[in-house]
Amino acid sequence: MAKLNISDDEIRTLALELMPRTGEPTLTAAIKRALTNEIARSARPETLQEKVDALQRKALSKATHPPDRNYIDSRDDLWER
Repeated sequence: MAKLNISDDEIRTLALELMPRTGEPTLTAAIKRALTNEIARSARPETLQEKVDALQRKALSKATHPPDRNYIDSRDDLWER
């Protein structure tokens, strides 16, 4: 089996942090577990709530001003009485 050569200090730090949390004996094993878990997580279908949350974040990020919580009141003011 080929050895894993980690030249990025941040990756090494993250793997060292993960090792005691997962009980993995080596950096390679910790990185393998992290990659396996990420692949499994990304393959899991998104729940409806996750989809709604993502759409809400996207919509709010495009808003130029905060949503008007009194929209119904302001809309009613547009009509003549």
